[in-house]
Amino acid sequence: MKWLSNRYAYPLVALAILASVGLQAAWLTQLFKAQRVQVKRDLDQVISNAARKSDYLSVAHGHEKSENFRNFFLSPEWLQIKQAFTRMRGRHFGGSFSSNIKEDSTILVIGLHIANDKPRFGHGHIIRTYDKGETKESVAAADKVDLRRMDSLIKVECVEAQLNVEPYHVLYNYETGKPESTSDFERSQHADYRSEVYGYNLNFFLHTYQLVVQSVDGIVFYRMRYYLLSSLLMLLLTGAAFIFLFRVIRSQRMYTQARIAFTGNMTHELKTPVSVIEAALDAVTRYKLAHDPTKLENYIDISKNELHRLNLMIDKVLNLDQLNNGEIKLRPELYDVQQGLESVVSSMRLRNEQKGTTINYVPSEEPCFVNGDPVHLTNVFYNLIDNALKYSGTGAMINVTCNSDAEHVRISFEDNGPGIEKIYRERVFERFFRVPENPDIHNVKGSGLGLHYVKQMVEQHGGSIKLRSEPGKGSNFIIQLPAYNEV
Repeated sequence: MKWLSNRYAYPLVALAILASVGLQAAWLTQLFKAQRVQVKRDLDQVISNAARKSDYLSVAHGHEKSENFRNFFLSPEWLQIKQAFTRMRGRHFGGSFSSNIKEDSTILVIGLHIANDKPRFGHGHIIRTYDKGETKESVAAADKVDLRRMDSLIKVECVEAQLNVEPYHVLYNYETGKPESTSDFERSQHADYRSEVYGYNLNFFLHTYQLVVQSVDGIVFYRMRYYLLSSLLMLLLTGAAFIFLFRVIRSQRMYTQARIAFTGNMTHELKTPVSVIEAALDAVTRYKLAHDPTKLENYIDISKNELHRLNLMIDKVLNLDQLNNGEIKLRPELYDVQQGLESVVSSMRLRNEQKGTTINYVPSEEPCFVNGDPVHLTNVFYNLIDNALKYSGTGAMINVTCNSDAEHVRISFEDNGPGIEKIYRERVFERFFRVPENPDIHNVKGSGLGLHYVKQMVEQHGGSIKLRSEPGKGSNFIIQLPAYNEV
């Protein structure tokens, strides 16, 4: 299963994420194209509405109250007729358009003159007639007013259609169909949207009007904003779910492996106090200490301490969940740290006297009292010294010091071991974590619970623990606990 997961899990996840991204990209691409089409349709409707309103306003003076008049000139059917007439100008026919608006009716005359054969010389010119009092100059001035009105109507229609675009127009000469501005025309050739050409005044025709929007991508993305956000959120959630899943699997695998190793290593850990008791009993029988009551009592006390420690280790195993959740209940009392250290150091010296190890304890001249749980603090000291001995190997030298001031009691456990790399200094306190084996250290037994337990207990006592270490220069664990002060 491990081989399967390592070889196929990550590629499968990568494939799943790529497939999700691909599907989302394909869907968003299709949606983008559909939205572009819809935006162009909306722009078609914008200029169509503006052209109809402009036509109506050009002839509505004096007839604003005529509902039939308004309905006709604002109807899409009338616009279609006018647009068809405009579009057919290039098909070799002559046409005439005239209007006569009276009080009771409006007469529109559209005439088509179709040649049987193509004309031999060019196209015919439009013949313009002006009403009484009108001149070419006055018509041109009125055309400019109508043009501004058309631009204004376009803006109003864009707002109503919720089209946040920056349109501009291109004007064409009505007679020749050529653009009035070459630069605007060339610019429009690269635009995303160009409308049909529309007239914007029914009284006279000097120009036709074309609406141009250089880019519609902005409005398309704006309309798609919720789809884009939802797709991004879905991809992020998918990625987060896979990351969380892998972390859970990795964590479960780590805990599974750690528990398997714990089962084997715990046997060695439980043998430690047993070996001390065995050594004590062996000394009693070998040296016939029954005749030396003082030494006999000392060895019995050591054996009692080790049996007590064995009981504590069993409790620690049984209370792993409570330890991890910080639910262990402390029973604080006035505790002499130096007495606890002397007891632990004596036991550890006896256990390791045949291994060439040295444990130096330098007590403080000042009393070191804390308000703490004697059981757990004693076990903390056991863990740190035992840990230092295991990793320092043959010729281990452990220096234990204790000092205090008015506020704190500081205890230092310094060894001459291989040291710890910087990247592991924080992780050594994690549950089940063990520093990867050093080539100079072989078969060091451990459960990965000792330092985790130490940190938990020190913090529950309101203290802190720090690690100072350099590779090849040993390690120094420093505990700081609040000093006991009578209230």
